[in-house]
Amino acid sequence: MLLSYLPKDFEQLAVHYRVLNTQWPNAKVTDARTLLRLILLHVGADLPLRQTVALVAEGGGPKLTQVWLHKKMRRAQPYLAALVQRMVSDVERQATPERWAGYEMVCLDGSTVSGPGAEGIDVRIHGVVRLHDLQVRDVRVTNVGEGETLRRFIWEPGQLVIVDRGYSNAPGIAWTVDHGADVLVRVNRGALPLYDAGSELIDVLDWCRSLQGHRAVERAVKIACGAAKQRRELSGRLIAFRLPDDEAKEARERVRREEGPNVTLEHLEAAQYVVLFTTTPASRLSAARCIEAYRLRWQVELQFKRWKSLCHFDRLPNYLDETMCSWLTAKVLLGLLLDRVGSGALTQSATNRPLARQSWKLTSIIWPLIVSVLMPIRLANAAEHVGAIVDYLDALDELRDPHQIESFRHRYYDNDGECAA
Repeated sequence: MLLSYLPKDFEQLAVHYRVLNTQWPNAKVTDARTLLRLILLHVGADLPLRQTVALVAEGGGPKLTQVWLHKKMRRAQPYLAALVQRMVSDVERQATPERWAGYEMVCLDGSTVSGPGAEGIDVRIHGVVRLHDLQVRDVRVTNVGEGETLRRFIWEPGQLVIVDRGYSNAPGIAWTVDHGADVLVRVNRGALPLYDAGSELIDVLDWCRSLQGHRAVERAVKIACGAAKQRRELSGRLIAFRLPDDEAKEARERVRREEGPNVTLEHLEAAQYVVLFTTTPASRLSAARCIEAYRLRWQVELQFKRWKSLCHFDRLPNYLDETMCSWLTAKVLLGLLLDRVGSGALTQSATNRPLARQSWKLTSIIWPLIVSVLMPIRLANAAEHVGAIVDYLDALDELRDPHQIESFRHRYYDNDGECAA
């Protein structure tokens, strides 16, 4: 089932990236199918290397050493990254994007991952999510030394890239505009100088103090890119909105928590405003619509939260950069597979009502299912529990007569009201 969601050329890619040593006559792993079963079982079930190779051998697979799997994991990151890129590229070709004011809106953000006992950040994930269908357009895994930048991705004409203040710098904005896309970014006053028509520097906070009420206000501005001899200017709009009193209070409390003892009165004052810079023309997106669009950026944060909670991104196996990047890339691949399987089930349920109950079951137990089908090992106990859950869902779905409620309760619940299933 999982292989049906992978790119069709996953075997050829394994040969291209030299993760299979088919030239050796005594090679025990000669196909990408077996290699992926080893990697995905190790990563998806959070199993140690020694236990992974033991379970594979017990299930009839090749008998390997944990050192072999560790070395293979260290070299597999380019191959796994290629699979991830193929999967997100398939999303681009298959989906017909709905347009929002003529734009395909995408949001970009980065997230950090730290392993058990870590004193800092170990790995970073950078992801692009398309807002109209919440499909992942692109995702990259990097080491801690590579920060957030718009220049990490190739943008397309007709896109509106929505990002937070971590991407608020002139080189990244210029890179995006040069590829034909537009930008909607929250202003970082220390990293993005803004100029008026006379090339005078604008004091953004002083301008915000003049705002009246709680409506979006805009003004024309310019940003400067490049060195002194190659300096060029990009035109855009500065948009500001004063938060309502209750939201402003929450924003100030959040700033106090983030800044700690370094918080200043200026930080607290700036927290009550939402200040954006955009290259979109006012004829396509008004100031109020830009504020509404920026609020949708949170969807990429929710994608990271889903992946981290469902796929356990924080269980890094060790602290070698190449191993962590490879391991986390495999986690991202599993996250994409999880999204594909779940979205396929939801599509089935929408088009075929009798399948709705089965689809709901599939998305409810999908992660144990993914783990259990990675390798035909002996998971009799797990299968028994999954079967009990399915039986319970069948009975719950077929429960129509109020007179059956009592017998249903006796069958599935104990005297304390706990569900035995």
